[in-house]
Amino acid sequence: MSDVTMLRNKLIRFRPSPTFVLAVTIFIDTTGYGMILPLLPFYVETFQAGAAALGILVASFAIMQFIFAPILGRISDNVGRRPVLSLSILISTASFILFTLANSYFLLLLSRIIAGVATEAGVAQAYIADITSKKERSTGIGKIGAAHGAGFITGPVIGGALGIYGFWAPGVVAIILTLLNFLLVFFFIPEPNVHKHQSTNQSNFSGGYLRRLTNALTKPLIGSVLAINFVTFLVFSTIPVLIPLLGMSFFNFGSVETSLVYIYVGVIQIVLQGLLIGRLTKKLGEERLMVSGSLLFITGLFLMPLIPNIMVFLISLTMIGSGSGIMRTIIPSFISKKSPVDEQGFMLGMNQSVSTIAQVPGSLTAGFVFEYAGIVPSFFFGAILSIVAFGLSVRVCYQVKQ
Repeated sequence: MSDVTMLRNKLIRFRPSPTFVLAVTIFIDTTGYGMILPLLPFYVETFQAGAAALGILVASFAIMQFIFAPILGRISDNVGRRPVLSLSILISTASFILFTLANSYFLLLLSRIIAGVATEAGVAQAYIADITSKKERSTGIGKIGAAHGAGFITGPVIGGALGIYGFWAPGVVAIILTLLNFLLVFFFIPEPNVHKHQSTNQSNFSGGYLRRLTNALTKPLIGSVLAINFVTFLVFSTIPVLIPLLGMSFFNFGSVETSLVYIYVGVIQIVLQGLLIGRLTKKLGEERLMVSGSLLFITGLFLMPLIPNIMVFLISLTMIGSGSGIMRTIIPSFISKKSPVDEQGFMLGMNQSVSTIAQVPGSLTAGFVFEYAGIVPSFFFGAILSIVAFGLSVRVCYQVKQ
């Protein structure tokens, strides 16, 4: 037995729970991503590229996530969760190395394309599905979601602080974080016993990628929930565009106040996903929570632009953050329960890819509507779209009861 294997075995004996380690892994991954994201507009400017070039960077990442999230999820169904998690983290490391060394727009674009291939969130959710019972599923996935939200709070703060030293500084720290992440997975994340048994069997979910995608979308419950997820993330992606513009228009917010808004939303989602979602699921059930989450989202979007009052703004923001937090947790939990064990990685990867691709038209549409129609119509546009998600949620709730 090698020294590395012996060391790993000794560490595993004293390891924390896999759920906790996965949450830390997602937190570190999201922190690295959050450090880089706010710097992209300024990095692009150094290469004298315009807004269209920045849009291409954002869109390229989303498109790659859309393609590769279900593919990596499917690979994890066949070869195991742990190897795919490790591979995804190493791909992230490569993307941050390119980001740090980029001396042209082409290399910067290549770094974002490679970063989009690394899609461990869906695989992490599939791992949670492997090791939790159906009653514990939403709580486990909620902890992953809370870690994701915490990373998005921490990342921009660290990235902004290091950015004064140059773009290389946050890039180097992101590289160190991803390597630390790899070590966490290597030493503390064993392959789930349930999945070890399942992965030895040949999957019955045959066919090519497009056929599997079609099968997922045409399944009565899962197809509806994926549509709910698409609409929810499309609308939520308008928030980073609309709320800063509303804050500047109504309350003369600057960069500090806008940052505090994002931190407030992040804290709401951490508390909801990390502490409350399990209790809410036991009390209401996932289907009713899905309806409640979409209803909170609609109410917040309708209310926020109507009255230029800071208390109304905070109440609306709480509704939007809570509705989003509920949907981000309940939807993957619901999908995992309605999917066979040997399809969970693919289905949760598909859910992740739908979430990512929905953000591209969402952010573009928000800016366009705000510029040409004004504050109130831009928020009402999102609220009206959310009514579609609410109607589909009611339908799913009714179908489950049948």
